[in-house]
Amino acid sequence: MKVLVRCDASTTLGRGHLARCLVLARALIAKGARVTFLCQPLPGFDPQQIETAGAHWLPWSGDHAPAWAHWRERLGARADWLIVDHYDLAHHWEQGARALARHLMVVDDLADRPHACDLLLDQNLTASAERYAARLPAGGQCLLGPAYALLGPEYAQPPAPAQPLERILVSVGGFDPRGVTLKVARALASIPAVQATLVAGAGNPDHPALEALVGERPGWRLYGFTSEMPLLLRQAGLCIGAGGSSSWERAAIGVPTLCLSVAANQRENAACLAAAGAHRYLGDAEQVSEASLRGAVTALLADPIATSAMAARGRTLVDGQGTARVVNALAAITTSPKEHS
Repeated sequence: MKVLVRCDASTTLGRGHLARCLVLARALIAKGARVTFLCQPLPGFDPQQIETAGAHWLPWSGDHAPAWAHWRERLGARADWLIVDHYDLAHHWEQGARALARHLMVVDDLADRPHACDLLLDQNLTASAERYAARLPAGGQCLLGPAYALLGPEYAQPPAPAQPLERILVSVGGFDPRGVTLKVARALASIPAVQATLVAGAGNPDHPALEALVGERPGWRLYGFTSEMPLLLRQAGLCIGAGGSSSWERAAIGVPTLCLSVAANQRENAACLAAAGAHRYLGDAEQVSEASLRGAVTALLADPIATSAMAARGRTLVDGQGTARVVNALAAITTSPKEHS
């Protein structure tokens, strides 16, 4: 199977779209697929992640007027699939992209624009057929809800033993331009017995301050971009995290979480997960004070019954098999007699 992936990552956009596409790419490559990413070389984008996954990268030159004939010639024979994970692209772009692939899958979270795809994936609790009914072409199929959450195989392992709640993991996104990690770290620093692990890349503007804070506290750790997130989650008794795709990672492993939305498009799903009992949602990260964070953490440290229930509910919602289900859906359509022009 030949697969193209169109997504972007940058200091502004974050790493979420690329990260979940890489998860899917690894699973496809394990099944023998050849995967090529079409990404713009934006600030903060690291193509090495793509090469490490076993895929290839070609610099994409922009979406306003793509030269489809040029790209068709450059890429050779049409791919079996083009996977698009980009909020700025909709049906007009997708129709043109048919020049590059027989089938097209869109990964969406917003249900705010029409699509011209064969398959749509929305892994959020808010996803429903009704939300997309008027936004898909006739015959378009949907994969909806956290049963299709794009997670690596390490998230399908049996749950780890519960850890002391005082072991707190903080991970709010790849770049964190608003300084959320530092605010959370300062709140935790005033709580006795807390041992915090902070995940913040070298591009985090507060990295020097975070290094200084961690250096003053025995048992505290600071990681940059890491491939060890599953292990860090299993070592944590409590997590403070963002409301994006990492929500599914925490739920699958069963880590009680205080959730902060770091982008407007995270709010609805974060609120739904809270209503389902899978985490506690504190609201927009920029609006939550250090005092509020300190109070929320202190309350959970004193309530092991609530944290245990939260962990169990997360594992019920997300079993870690979503990527395999998506790969199977792609394969089923690829081998179907029905063809697209």
